Order: sequence, then structure tokens, then C-alpha cells
Amino acid sequence: MNRFIDLFRHLANYRLNLVVNVVCNLLNAFLSLFTFLSVVPFLRIIFQSGGEESLALIEVPAGSGVEKWSALFDNFVINVGPSQALTYICIGIFGVTILKNAVGYLALYSLATMRTGVSRDLRNSLYAKVLRLPMSWFTESRKGDVISRMTNDLMEVEFSVIGTIEILFKSPISILVSLGTLFYLSWELTLFSMLFLPVSGYLISRIAKSLKHAAKRGKEELGGLISIMEETLGGMMVIKAFHAEAKFESKFAASNDRFFELMRRLYKREYLSSPVSETVSLGVMATLLWFGGRIVLEGTSGLTGDWFIGYLVVFSQIIPPARSISDGWFRIQKGSASLERLEEILSAEEMTDEGVALTQPLREGIRFEGVRFSYGDQPVLNGIDLRIEKGETVALVGPSGSGKTTLVNLLARFYDVTSGQITWDGRPIESFELVSFRSQMGMVTQEARLFNASVAENIMLGISDEMPEEEDGLTSVAKAANALEFIEQLDEGWNASVGDGGNRLSGGQRQRLSIARALHKDPPVLLLDEATSALDTESEHAVQQAINRLMEGRTTLVVAHRLSTIRHADRIVVMDQGKIVEEGNHEDLMAQKGMYNRLVSMQNLK
Repeated sequence: MNRFIDLFRHLANYRLNLVVNVVCNLLNAFLSLFTFLSVVPFLRIIFQSGGEESLALIEVPAGSGVEKWSALFDNFVINVGPSQALTYICIGIFGVTILKNAVGYLALYSLATMRTGVSRDLRNSLYAKVLRLPMSWFTESRKGDVISRMTNDLMEVEFSVIGTIEILFKSPISILVSLGTLFYLSWELTLFSMLFLPVSGYLISRIAKSLKHAAKRGKEELGGLISIMEETLGGMMVIKAFHAEAKFESKFAASNDRFFELMRRLYKREYLSSPVSETVSLGVMATLLWFGGRIVLEGTSGLTGDWFIGYLVVFSQIIPPARSISDGWFRIQKGSASLERLEEILSAEEMTDEGVALTQPLREGIRFEGVRFSYGDQPVLNGIDLRIEKGETVALVGPSGSGKTTLVNLLARFYDVTSGQITWDGRPIESFELVSFRSQMGMVTQEARLFNASVAENIMLGISDEMPEEEDGLTSVAKAANALEFIEQLDEGWNASVGDGGNRLSGGQRQRLSIARALHKDPPVLLLDEATSALDTESEHAVQQAINRLMEGRTTLVVAHRLSTIRHADRIVVMDQGKIVEEGNHEDLMAQKGMYNRLVSMQNLK
């Protein structure tokens, strides 16, 4: 029931469309009723007309039962003649049909707005939420599963919106209008038929009960499948280099088989609803034929043969909306499982941003005071105390896993410290508004992440200025980043697409574009995380020149693997197992004959 309410809650922004849908469905139900009951006057004209042109008028009985309407119609036929009456009836049926379909189209059009609108709103909310989630959430999540939730699960929720409309408005309106007409025609026969409705409802509810769990497990397995596909496409070169095709094929086939079994089980339950409801419905119809036929033959009520046929026609129209309700219930059960998976993202805890102060450019320095941090239960930093003065270049070196990159990520507030604090000019960084705080920093990482857009758009990332106004600025930062030469050689220059992940450029070109992006932002504080470690010697030289220009006049925190790139840093901090073990400039650390000396010796530096 809660999931049902949640689905309906998403329709709140489309109240006008919902009202239009309800009104159109109501009109459609009444117009359909007139269309179906048109069989009664047609039968009276065909079977009661004797071909005589003048007959005595029939006395119209009092009241408002079917006898009165039959008499009124018979008198109409006598006045205009059977042929003319038949013509009027056919024209009326055609006109009502046109109006009915026009109203039905408006109902469907409003439904299309609601289903696609809810899908759009959820998609926007999910994407915005993903952008706000902390990096720790992405560390624990599978990319393929997130993509599956934002595509397949979202589609199921869209179908559930249709099911919700069917259950709440369209089908109940049709059923109520038809039931009211059936009670008017014969209350005895209608009460008799309603005895069988709970049977159908009970059978369908039993089938639907297990559907939601099966649907959720199927969606989870589909997320796993997409994760395997995403990993395969991203690591195809490694898979081929290590002859791992068979292993990945086996892994995918096993997951695919599990998904096959889950979905087969799900559809077995879902498809069972249609034959069950149809069997029950036809059983009720056969019983009505027997019971109603006896009433007509015995003449114990005012129900005549032609009205009994009209009764059966109207009753038969209860079956499609009743089946639509059962189908809608199944959609809601499947959509509820998908909605739960979406809600897991929407309700995920975001990084707290309680700070309201706008960050000012660094005036004094940055301090790490007793900083500790853990990934889950795994401690990474153990009491870091570090100062970085304004305009100073501080390099972080040490073995892999010593916590260097984590320290940089904490300063950028990709994660929050477990204990201790980081201060900016004496104020905890949590006290600053997050966007304004990050605007003070530029970052260049080992993996030069570019986006499938133009060269200019990648450099101006996060800035909305148009290209013509920025061309001079782009040229200067590209020149400083040693990127202008290769940009001008591209066929479309600044408008050239870099491809998916920058795959149309070399590693060195991608890195120089990321440096140009940092230069264009012109931040007072710079974070460099092994920006040259993945490059060849020639590319490293060009990138290092660009980095040196980037560092001029800025406060810089550098994570270095190639120690030759940081030997001229103002201060070098050596880390090991989450702690600072040495600190000083290159000459001082070499003289100490400690870990830094050993690291330099291993890289054959003089």
C-alpha cells in the first residue's frame, strides 16, 4: 500500500492532466455505454417491425424502468417508420463513436504526459542526486547497477504510472458506470453476478503476492549483468592481453542464466493472471446466460429478450476494465520493486553541506590537525598534522597505499574526515559552502578525465561563457599548457570532439588539456595527483613544463610517484601507513638517509 501511495505521489505535479484524464474517462464510459446499448433499439426495429407503415401508438407506462424506454422508442419507430428509425440509429451510433474516440484520445494524451513526465522528473532527480552523492557512495556501488536503475527500473516505474491510473480512475469509472446500468436493467441478475467477483479478485491477488519479490531480484541481477558488460567494454584491452575472454564469457553466461531463470519465474506468475481472469469471467458469463435466460423465459421480471442481450453486452464490457485492473496491479507490483531500488539512490546520505560562509582566497594557509580517516573499517590516515603555507609547494611521496591520494581527496572534500579537522585560514572547511570552497581549487589527476565534447567545452568545464567571448582566454591557457600546437592541428580546432573519454587524443594530449582546464579556472590552490606518472618521457617533459607554469604563484599540494618532478618543491612530506614519517626539502631528506633516500635510490636518481 505504501508503494501504491508513493507512485501516486509522483503524479502530484500533473494535477491538471489527471483531472482531464478523469473527466475524459468518465465521458468515454458513458459514450461507450450508449454505443453498446444501441444494440437494443436495433434488435427492436429488426424483430418487432411487421413492415406496416401505420400502427397504433403504445401507451407509455409510468415510472422510469426499461418498459417506459421501450414504449417511447416503439412510438418513435411508429411515427417515423422502421427504415427511417434504423437510419437515425446508425447515424447516432456513428456520431457517438466519433465523439467517444475523440474523448478517448484526449484521455490517452493526458496519460502520455503523466507517464513521461513522471519518468522525466525521476530521471532528473536521480541524476541530480548522483551528482551530489559523496565519493564513498560510488566506491561501494557498481556503475552498471546504477545505470540499470536509471534506465530499466525507471521504465518499470513509468509503466506503473499507467497501472496506477488504470486502478484508480479509468477502469473503476468504466466498471461503476456499467454496474449502475446493469442494476437499472435488472438488479436481481446483477446481484447474482457479483457473487462471483471476489473469486477472481482472490485468485489474482494470490498470484500478484509473489510477483514483487521476483521482480526486485530480477532487477538486481540485470544490474549485475550490465556491470559485467561495462567492465568488459572498459577493460577490453586487458582482457585480450591476458587471454581472459573465456573467463569473462563464463562469468557473463552464469549471470545471464540466473537472470533468465528469475525472469522466467516472474513472467510465469504475471502471465497466469490473464488466463485465470478470462476463465473466471467466461464462467460468470455462461452462468449469467443460464440464469438470465430463465428469467426472460419465465417472464417473472420486466426484462425482455432484447434488453437481456443489451444486458449481456454491457456486462461483457466490465470484463476488459476488470482485467485492466488486474494487469495494472501487476504493473504496480513490478514498479514497486523498481521504485524501491530508485528510492535507495534518492534516499542515500549526501555529504553534509551545513556551511554558509563563502570561501575567500587563501590568505594564510591550510592545516591538517589530527586528521584520521577510514574506508569502512579500514583505517587509512592515522593522525596527520600538516601545514601548507600560502604560495608554498608541498609534495607528498611514499609507498602505494600510504594515504597520499586520500589526503588530497579530503582537502577537496570528496570525503569528510573521520576525526580531526582541516582548516582554511583557521576555519574548518566544513563551515564553507561546498561549491564556493571547491571553486578555490583546481585539480589535475593521473587519469586525465575528458568528456565526449569539444576541446573548448572540456577546457571551459563548469563555465557557461560562449566560445567567441573566450577565444583569447582559451588560446592563452592552451599555450601555457603546451596544448595550443596540437589543438590547431585538429580538423575542427577548438570545436573538434575529443571522443568518449578523450580517446581521440594521446595520453599526453589529454593531460595537457586537463592542465589547460585547471589554468582556465585560475584557482589559488592547486591539487596535483601523480599528473605525469602515466606518460612517456617526451609527453612527460611537455606536461611537466605546463605544470610548472600552472604552479606559479599558487599554493600547491603534489602527489608524486616520479620523484624527479618534485625535488625542487618547497617541502617534501614522506608518508607511510597513513602517517607522516619524514618532512623537509630534497637535500635535507637525502641527508637523513631514511625512507626518502631509499625511494630516490630505487629510482636511480643522483
